[in-house]
Amino acid sequence: MKLLLGCTKFDITPDRPIPLAGFAVRENKPYEAIHTSLYLRAAVLQQADAADQRVGEPVLIVSADLLWWGTDRMETIRETLQARFGLSAERIILNATHSHSGPQTSFRFHRLLGAPDPGYVEALERQLYTAVEAALAGLEPVTVERGSGECRNGVQRRKYADGGVVGGAFPDGIADHEVNVIRFARTDGSVKALMVHYACHPVTTNENVVSSEFTGHAMERLERELDGSVCLFLQGCCADINVYTESADPSASTPREKVAYFGERLADSVIGVLKRPLKRLAVTPFSSMRLAIPLQLRPLAGREELQALAERAGSPHDEWAQTMLQQFDRRDTTLTMEFVRIDVAEGLSFLAMNAEVVVEYGLYVKAMNADVLPMGYSNGMIGYVPLAYQLRTDSYESDSSTYYFHMPSRLLPEIEAPVREALQQLAGNIGKGEAQ
Repeated sequence: MKLLLGCTKFDITPDRPIPLAGFAVRENKPYEAIHTSLYLRAAVLQQADAADQRVGEPVLIVSADLLWWGTDRMETIRETLQARFGLSAERIILNATHSHSGPQTSFRFHRLLGAPDPGYVEALERQLYTAVEAALAGLEPVTVERGSGECRNGVQRRKYADGGVVGGAFPDGIADHEVNVIRFARTDGSVKALMVHYACHPVTTNENVVSSEFTGHAMERLERELDGSVCLFLQGCCADINVYTESADPSASTPREKVAYFGERLADSVIGVLKRPLKRLAVTPFSSMRLAIPLQLRPLAGREELQALAERAGSPHDEWAQTMLQQFDRRDTTLTMEFVRIDVAEGLSFLAMNAEVVVEYGLYVKAMNADVLPMGYSNGMIGYVPLAYQLRTDSYESDSSTYYFHMPSRLLPEIEAPVREALQQLAGNIGKGEAQ
């Protein structure tokens, strides 16, 4: 059996000034400048038999320089990908790098997370389909290799003690410094594509400028050094991991210089991995699994409480309360967390989740099965998914974000157990999903 890969890269930078997503301080003003372009990178994986006949259903993995993909758009996207390209939902991973310097892609959230531009969202989805078409047209045989290294760009941003929480940068806190590198090479040995998996919030700058952030900077450098190959950054479980801006060299004093500094540091880590022998992975039949679980919410607020908040509370509670009143009889008592696991070779699986997932869940997956790369910010966005001890505090991830994400209520601490059970099921049953 052979592995085929097609990949492409499309510019998704907005063609006119529109609001950016990720920082309330921008107040939804149209962006002021473009520091670096935004890109959508698509990779289609397919298998072929000894007679070069394509076998089974392809796999799509996308990386885009966006904050996330909107859950409210995913049904339409999946239906289109199925109808046009025969891609089923369990074979699709749309990952966002989580750059806070690109446009909003969801129409569900608080205005301070960034106002969406309908024209941009429509154009983005058209470009996605065009990218998939181009990737399918460029399928060719490849080998796949895997290696890992370390990068210290990320740092834990919360410290929990005595039932409380404080924010900041905590180098001794829990983080995931591992960089996983997947190399796809043509039959002549040249690199066709690279996938880089790492867990760190790209929040080096909150300026009102378009930027692919340090993750995009790193991929651009790698693409130059690898003679035009397509390099996809795959964001891990980084909900509580920020870029450690305080660790930048003093020569990197401006936000733009810091973006470059941390991008170079990540790229250096990847280049270091590529200079060492990588493990060649055997081609095995693709398999995949898709799972959805309900996450229980705290009791919903009553109408009088919501009316009081809508009339007297400040942001973000006022808009949240108004939205909850409009949806009063349609509010859900759960959030649906979705998982997609795709096995593409012996020793390589991707596990994608539609949430901002804290780092400890990602480390939990890796501890169970080092072959699996856990990814947040994929196939939609429901909000933060913290651990039980975090949900018992008033941290941003556990409390304030509820209102920005227009969740009907806060998550209950008890959600940790079913999330872990789902991760056990997915990470512990590699090769036991729906196979070719």
